[in-house]
This record gives sequence, structure tokens and C-alpha cells, in this order.
Amino acid sequence: MIQLIARIEAHPGQEEQLARVIEGVILPSRAESGCLTYQAHRAVDNTHVFYFYEQWRDQKAFDDHVASAHYRTYRTDSANLVADRSLTFLQDIPK
Repeated sequence: MIQLIARIEAHPGQEEQLARVIEGVILPSRAESGCLTYQAHRAVDNTHVFYFYEQWRDQKAFDDHVASAHYRTYRTDSANLVADRSLTFLQDIPK
């Protein structure tokens, strides 16, 4: 399973426009066959920062997501709105 947290920071004044772009990618991403979890969040104390928590069945499912038309549209539409973007891939800690 692929798990990640993405942190997206909007340019000042672009927060609401970025929020709308993010809203447009949520449902199509959740509908992908390899998607286990796809949740977008907005920081309460820093409203120009957004987080995604994602779980994908495997590397192929994640790669298919990144190659999907809706993800490419999201990246194009958000390109000028985003000041910073980072991905953190996660690994479960065994009991």
C-alpha cells in the first residue's frame, strides 16, 4: 500500500481559488479503482495551507492517479496558485 500526506501552500490571496481547484479533484480521485482513501483538509490555524491524506492500493494505482486526466487538470489549474508543495510518504509502524 502507498500512503502519503501532501502539503500544499497557496500564494497569499489565492487560498479560495486553490480550495475550489482542490474540490474538483476529490471525487474523481476517490472513484479511481486503486484509491483506498483520499481526503483533503484545510489547516484551521493557517487557512492558506492544505493537506491531502491518501492511501493507494499499490505503486501502480498511485502512478495511474498521477497520470489521470483529472489529476493533470488539477496540477495545471493549481500551478500558479501554489507557493509550496511537498509529499511525505508514510510507512506503518509494526506492533
